[in-house]
Amino acid sequence: MHAEDRQLAEKVAARDQAAAAVFFDSYFARLYRFVALRVEPADACEDVVQEVMIKAIRKMHTYRGEAALFTWLCQIGRHEISDYYERHGRKEAPLVSLDDDPHIRAALESLAADQVDETDRLALEQIVQLTLDYLPDKYGKALEWKYLEGLSVEEIAERFGDGVIAVQSLLARARSAFRQGFAEIRREQEVPR
Repeated sequence: MHAEDRQLAEKVAARDQAAAAVFFDSYFARLYRFVALRVEPADACEDVVQEVMIKAIRKMHTYRGEAALFTWLCQIGRHEISDYYERHGRKEAPLVSLDDDPHIRAALESLAADQVDETDRLALEQIVQLTLDYLPDKYGKALEWKYLEGLSVEEIAERFGDGVIAVQSLLARARSAFRQGFAEIRREQEVPR
């Protein structure tokens, strides 16, 4: 399902220097944003991200492509974050998954509203981007193409090499995952540590 990710992982596991550079360039910043929402202070965040990258490279041969490579990295990141909190005797803020948050639609719609304060708009854009980064690659791409680039379902289907019905189904799943991820990130930013 994630053929490109699997090919990259196989090359990284085989110690291909160019593939390792592509891996780092593609995932370090996204992983850093994912961890930064969950770990403070910033120097601890850097340590956690470095540990995740090291573990990921060491375990790259175990990646089977059942999930997006970024999702796999986030799972390693979650374990490393838990280990970090355990080592430092701190309790991690709980994540509460929500199926739907009525504020999400209003928040997204407010991105286009002229009356929104620029600071609020930037904060909201950051949450949207972090949510897209958190999603499996195919979900993030589909949502970006549909809602940020304004592509039709047919155009998205052509880019993926899938049928229109498959893309409609993908978009439905992606929107659901986005709602859940957006709610979790928003909640994490509101919970004091």
